[in-house]
Amino acid sequence: MKLILIGFMGTGKTVIGKKISNKSNIKFVDMDNEIEKRENMTITKIFEINGEQYFRILETKVLKDLLKENNIIISTGGGIVTTDENLDILKKEKNVVFLDGNVETIKRNVSRELDKRPLLKNSSNIYDTIEKLLNQRYDKYNSTCDIKIDINDKNIQEVVSEILVSIR
Repeated sequence: MKLILIGFMGTGKTVIGKKISNKSNIKFVDMDNEIEKRENMTITKIFEINGEQYFRILETKVLKDLLKENNIIISTGGGIVTTDENLDILKKEKNVVFLDGNVETIKRNVSRELDKRPLLKNSSNIYDTIEKLLNQRYDKYNSTCDIKIDINDKNIQEVVSEILVSIR
């Protein structure tokens, strides 16, 4: 089984992926962590030194590598849908789950770790930045997923249960 979690930053892809991995005993990989391991630096540093475009190329390579595995749960980065190549790759997969959160939920979830969020780190208005980025990506998340889970006003266990019921 493959399960691919997509959605904006702060929607719980990593936490939920780990929980499902523990329940199902299937390998879990967080793409951002995998990129950091391969590059031997943080995502923030990669953005600072090499820029977003370089990061997106790495992201596509890691996605392709991970999808070669059969039993895997993949937590993608929030911007995975910003490149056409990634959209095409994801549209061919099954069990692509969009964790759909509103701006308020996302802001609450990311507010304690802004230093780890290169696209929010220097923002003067976090709410507006999240709203703008989410609006740019929302249709792409929708067009890529085959399962959509509303995470607003739900705890992690509720979201995990909904996903486990929905996957085939």
